[in-house]
Amino acid sequence: MGRLSGRAWVPQQAQARLGWGLALALAACAPLAGQAPLLPYPGGFAQGGVVSGRFAVALPGTPLFLDADEKALYAAYPYQLLVYEEGGLKSLPLPGVPRFLRASPRPVVGLEGAIWTEEGLYPYSALDALLMEEGLYHVDGRGLYREGRRLKAGGFRQVVAWEGRVVALGEEVLFYPEGPRYPLPHPARKAQAGACGVVALLDKVYLVGLEGARPLAEAQDFAAFGEEVYLVPERAVRCKEAVWP
Repeated sequence: MGRLSGRAWVPQQAQARLGWGLALALAACAPLAGQAPLLPYPGGFAQGGVVSGRFAVALPGTPLFLDADEKALYAAYPYQLLVYEEGGLKSLPLPGVPRFLRASPRPVVGLEGAIWTEEGLYPYSALDALLMEEGLYHVDGRGLYREGRRLKAGGFRQVVAWEGRVVALGEEVLFYPEGPRYPLPHPARKAQAGACGVVALLDKVYLVGLEGARPLAEAQDFAAFGEEVYLVPERAVRCKEAVWP
């Protein structure tokens, strides 16, 4: 199965709620008690909607997901995706509440029963997805797929593009179409491509490559951009600091 028309998925009630008004209302309804969570993105951090680092912008509240590619920052909220690029902020409507966001190589947003892309919707329920020239790759905890075809069975929960390969991660890592497949020390909870390999959050942050998985740093969350890895609690390390255990 291929893409579905995005328009068919957006009910009239949702369309009426889209735009800046919705994001501002969501920010106003957010709990006031406690400090807003620190969110890393490839190039910096955001807290309470204030973004610092490679991009400097004030968002209308804490997004559900935050990611960036080489040129733009993406912030996912219920029913909309905000894109900050070249000093301007634009809003793209989403037909639902985001379940995941991946900005690179092309933006995708996971929804209930579908995957949003700028070209339209794909009718797949996924835990993570990756849009490349040859098609949409996605994982659902049972396998790695390219659109409707399962390529490899496995409990994969993350998928990234690295060095011309599709890398699927779960309790193990698979480099597709050619490369090793081996177990990880702990299940992967998050993964992004870095300059030194795939950076993944297991029990701690690891650098995952063709030769194996190497611990990089203790952290609760991370984001990778080039050689830099941005960690929570807030600090940054270089991926070249990874050492063999």
